[in-house]
Amino acid sequence: MDSELNSEVGTLLDQLQAVSTKVERTREERDPLTKENLEKFTIEKCGELVQDALEMVATVKDFIISAPTAEDVEALAGLIKATTSAIDSLNTLTVADKRSDTSVALKKMDIEAKKELQQTDNTKRLLATREEIFKMLIDKAKPLEAEIIEDKRIN
Repeated sequence: MDSELNSEVGTLLDQLQAVSTKVERTREERDPLTKENLEKFTIEKCGELVQDALEMVATVKDFIISAPTAEDVEALAGLIKATTSAIDSLNTLTVADKRSDTSVALKKMDIEAKKELQQTDNTKRLLATREEIFKMLIDKAKPLEAEIIEDKRIN
């Protein structure tokens, strides 16, 4: 019986050591967090956190319904508060992203409108030099017909 117990304990210790090794390997294999992938990291991890927290709220809620204690209810309240905070953070990121996209779209529309107004102004303007305008006026001028009624000279 002792050898069987020692064998089971040895197997259990081997399993625990294997788990520790896997945890250390997981930590070593993480990609470094850079400025370029910070937004993607934040959105992914915040989403995972929200999903995990919602699952945990459901689990703890089921546990508390079966045997409620003050500590358990307080823990559930804290978990719900943390979940709400994570959802708000994710929502803030989403709103900021949409606001940024909308701002860019409005700026593009503003630039296009200004270009269009500028083009219509240019088509309405007369593109000619001063000399050309005078020549056109002289060419279109009609001689005045006048009749002299009285000739008064100043001496």
